[in-house]
Amino acid sequence: MRFQRLAVVTVTIAALTGMGGCGSATTDSKPAATTQAAADPLAEFVAASKKLGTETMKMKMEMPGGIEASGVSDLAGKKVDMVMSVGAAGQTMEIAVRLVGDEMFMKYGATAGAKWWRLDVSKLPASSSMNPKNMADASAFAQTAVKVEKNGDTFSGTLDMTKSPTVDPESLKALGDKASAVPFTAKVDGEGRLTELVIDMSSLGAGAGKMTTTYSDFGTPVSVEAPPAAEVTEMPAEMLKSLSQTA
Repeated sequence: MRFQRLAVVTVTIAALTGMGGCGSATTDSKPAATTQAAADPLAEFVAASKKLGTETMKMKMEMPGGIEASGVSDLAGKKVDMVMSVGAAGQTMEIAVRLVGDEMFMKYGATAGAKWWRLDVSKLPASSSMNPKNMADASAFAQTAVKVEKNGDTFSGTLDMTKSPTVDPESLKALGDKASAVPFTAKVDGEGRLTELVIDMSSLGAGAGKMTTTYSDFGTPVSVEAPPAAEVTEMPAEMLKSLSQTA
């Protein structure tokens, strides 16, 4: 995959979706406790992901290349406040991300006078990984998860990325059979909520490794405001084009 671009895009998606960029939590508030869900590990796993769309929470993510992210999320209210840290060439760059309704704001670094980039996510193409419809469609993740098993509070299985509606065809061609068997593990708490998701991308290429996302402090207050208008500028066309592409 295009790891340089995905380093930022994947972490952003993870915070917005609660599903590590490979699928998402839905805002469907109906309980998913059914006989089928209890008997079918895949259905139970999807039900656990849906719960992330109904509660506020804290999240933390780590992935190879010195990339970390942490913040708070209210998916139902379309509110996210997160800070990413990206290490490269012995230096660390911080990226702040806020989601307020259909507006995403990104700011690189903390230098004086640095502007926030604004993006209207509702205008992204249907195929974009950043499109809210893809962020909030749990069925997209259900289509990629295969051979799911459960042992206690832990799920394990593989992701078949060829079934993802947002995957880049060129990436699939380059990865070959590797794209259809990406291992993952996940944990749930006593309430059936997803608390950890680990996606092992080691087989996809050098430097890929494992991406670990944890979810905690459910019910935590989340208050996010858009930056002052004077500190905001529209996202550069080059970055917009990158985010508009499939992942």
